[in-house]
Amino acid sequence: MSTKKKVLVVDDDHDTLDLIEVVLFSDYEIFTALNGFDGLNLAQQQIPDLIITDIMMPVMDGIRFINRLRKGPDTRSIPVIALTSFVEKNPVKSLLNMGFNDVVPKPFDKDDILKTVHAIIGGK
Repeated sequence: MSTKKKVLVVDDDHDTLDLIEVVLFSDYEIFTALNGFDGLNLAQQQIPDLIITDIMMPVMDGIRFINRLRKGPDTRSIPVIALTSFVEKNPVKSLLNMGFNDVVPKPFDKDDILKTVHAIIGGK
């Protein structure tokens, strides 16, 4: 059984999922989903230590995703990082008010994502 902390990454872009997985896999156990609906199901099954989610996705976007996540008794306290290219459209303050713990703009720097994750849940 892995002693690594679990990180769920939800994004409809395969390249983004792959890049985040490459950046984080040595320190964390990574799970991925291509939309908020699948991400919510995976979050309920795995109860990750952290979730990184895109905002604009098909099926269920990041806003609906976090709203549903925050209503679940087992998932409401999981820290969530918003990963979005729409920072101007959704000001950081409003995303934080919606329940996100932090916001990382796309395109993101690998070091920034790693530092943000470490700041929220620490290392291994």
